[in-house]
Amino acid sequence: MTPTTLIPLLQQKDSSRSLLTEDQCTILGGIIVNWTLEQQIERILYFAIHKKWEDFKKEISHTPHSIWKPSEHISWLILELEMNITIREIQIEVAQHMIQSNINTDDSTVRNIVMQMNMGEGKTSVILPMLAVNLSSFNSSLVRVIILKSLFPTNYQSLRYKLGGLLNQRIFPFACRRDMNFNNEQTNKIFKRFQQALCNCDVVLTSSEDILSFDLLSIDKCRSQEFDVARSMLTIQRWLKRYSRDILDESDEILHVKYQLIYTVGGQQQVDGGSERWKTIQTILELVKKHAADISDHFHDNVSYKARERKSAFPQFRLQSHEPFPLLCQKIANDWIENRNYRYEDKSIVLSFILETDSSVECLIDKFSRFHIQLFLIVRGLLSSEVLLVAFKKRYRVNYGVNPNASFNRLMAVPFRAKDVALDRTEYGHPDVALVLTHLSYYYSGLNESQLSQCFKRLNEQETDPASIYDQWILYEDEKDVPKSIRQWNGINLKDYQQNIDYIFPTFRYNMLVINYFLDYFVFPREAKQFPSKLVASAWDLSSSLRTNIITGFSGTNDTQLLLPVHIRQDDLPELQKTDAIVVNNLLKTENENYQCLPINIASENILKQIVDHQEIVNVILDVGALFIDGTNRDIAMKWLKLSDKNIIDYAVHIDYDESRLMFALLSKLHT
Repeated sequence: MTPTTLIPLLQQKDSSRSLLTEDQCTILGGIIVNWTLEQQIERILYFAIHKKWEDFKKEISHTPHSIWKPSEHISWLILELEMNITIREIQIEVAQHMIQSNINTDDSTVRNIVMQMNMGEGKTSVILPMLAVNLSSFNSSLVRVIILKSLFPTNYQSLRYKLGGLLNQRIFPFACRRDMNFNNEQTNKIFKRFQQALCNCDVVLTSSEDILSFDLLSIDKCRSQEFDVARSMLTIQRWLKRYSRDILDESDEILHVKYQLIYTVGGQQQVDGGSERWKTIQTILELVKKHAADISDHFHDNVSYKARERKSAFPQFRLQSHEPFPLLCQKIANDWIENRNYRYEDKSIVLSFILETDSSVECLIDKFSRFHIQLFLIVRGLLSSEVLLVAFKKRYRVNYGVNPNASFNRLMAVPFRAKDVALDRTEYGHPDVALVLTHLSYYYSGLNESQLSQCFKRLNEQETDPASIYDQWILYEDEKDVPKSIRQWNGINLKDYQQNIDYIFPTFRYNMLVINYFLDYFVFPREAKQFPSKLVASAWDLSSSLRTNIITGFSGTNDTQLLLPVHIRQDDLPELQKTDAIVVNNLLKTENENYQCLPINIASENILKQIVDHQEIVNVILDVGALFIDGTNRDIAMKWLKLSDKNIIDYAVHIDYDESRLMFALLSKLHT
């Protein structure tokens, strides 16, 4: 007999079948308590020997089992032993509050709670396993741990390690996507697996996307007349609403109002307005380019602006606030209307319509055709409905960009969750936002060799007058930037690889007209589509009033507490209501007093020089604000190595993401 065989016997639910007597259980429990105390002493000695005094002070400040009885929470005691930790008092209080929440409210429908707890206090690493093992200890409810999709692999490995050892609990991952074409046999197997999980006290690990996708998929099955499958899925949904007990990790993100899961319904259709829609956007963006420098001069503190080397390229331009936008809209609208061939008295009516959201379309019906009214509505959406503002407040490669993953098979811009990390299976729901951000993505990145070759090949093979189009591209460039050998269309030899590499590619890569040509013929006709109907689910559907068991969750912030679903409320412990003040206090500590204000458009080289020249050696850079936007992590690591003292620094480690995998790469001076 070994500890690993004896300890699970303490958790047997049926005492009549237990292999241990009550006295034996008491003795074994006491031995485990002593083991946890021995582990704590070893940790204290380790911190003292290695002079880790901060960790030493924290460890000796916690008295084990001071506010809870190990005999009443055997699973928590075993968890301490498994994880080699001492569960702190505040972690016990938070866990108990989430297990037995008593909400004082006049609204009887509000039973679900979320709590705020500071980062680094053990929400995911300690409290989450405590809740999972405690709530699943009796087979009256099925514990579902709901996490962010991006953290799924990490959390799955963590929970399996902590609960799958001495505690002997299985973690059951549940995933659902629209392309999982379930049949009736598969849905029945899923239902049986859920029922087994309830009987065996297993823990289900899933994400809000998977739960909502399963709900929408049942409706989609009805639409496709697969009624037997839909009926089985609906049965599972009802069963889960009755038996599931949900725990939300990072509840602020999971319940955020910006999150929606959308299933498109029906056949693909071209966006309303067709090609005129994106050509109008191209005209408006040309006017943004014209006025960007002037807006930056007027609102220097609220605008990020950097002119490009070539006249034909779109400048780096981003709005930091709403303040500059009205003036930008006014300038764009005035220029746009002046270029239209309308009567003078009609121009003022149109100008008022596109700049004022309360203007009615009725004043235009008798004066303009349906085509022109649709055009006015597109411009109005960009300006007065602030689609342009939404787009220009986002950061390229940080908030949006083109997914570089070839398997994604999309050339339009998609949301990003971090620098160069696209959100999985996510697209923009608003067509104008998607179109504007796609233009900006290619304006900033430029075309690659293959994309530029496509443009010239089409120009040569399918255009009736390629020379006139090429002349427009040339005129858009500054004359001094165009080599003489390619100033005429008849001077272009598409089979001359050297000419393409040395002259054509550098000249036209960032040319807005060439990029527009590529988007007009190779991207938007195939991808700028919309659907007649949508099935939509949101975070509010997670907290339905039809549920039997409550939902509890926690996060490090409470910024969105006023926007929580009506069936969920913020309910912090009194001792945790000062969390925001603690964060501010941490920022004001003496070790954080070294603060440097950087210019808006500072280059990565300048930041690295300041780091290298700092009086104390800096060995780690956490780029949480994505300041190093002008290069990949590898590029920045190589630049840092070149600037560093070769007698002190030999290697650099950079971290990258590749299809949800975290990769570490080691660079030495030899690479630079």
